[in-house]
Amino acid sequence: MRKISTLVLLITFLSCSENNEESNEQSFDCAEIAFLESTIIEENDCLTFSDREGFKFTFLGFENYTKTHPNNVPHARISARLVEGNSTFEFYDGLVDEDYEIDGTSFSGRVHTGINNTDYTIFFDNIEFKETETEFIFHRATIRFGYYDSEFD
Repeated sequence: MRKISTLVLLITFLSCSENNEESNEQSFDCAEIAFLESTIIEENDCLTFSDREGFKFTFLGFENYTKTHPNNVPHARISARLVEGNSTFEFYDGLVDEDYEIDGTSFSGRVHTGINNTDYTIFFDNIEFKETETEFIFHRATIRFGYYDSEFD
């Protein structure tokens, strides 16, 4: 009986150790940058900020644009998660339209969001994509993250 108890305690200890390592690993996966510093992100990448302790941004990904009507403006739908302290906010409806005023096809723009009464702007400077006959497939983006400024509306 004593051997079984020791075995159960050992298994419990090892499983707790593994969970802690996983939690620590997840926090190390986030790149640390400063606000307005340009960086490239892909689906499930996360960022922490040297000038905003305790704040984390996770890029959940893009929704590809299916070409449905020639008069529709193509766009990239953005999904992301903000975490600050015990608060979490996820959004799935950020839109970045195609740059129809620029020759060729490109996607750039801003998404406004916020958490805990603080507003932010995510600048999508360039979204990389592949265009097929029926859709735009988005891969990754060059972004900058900053505090909201009405000048950028």
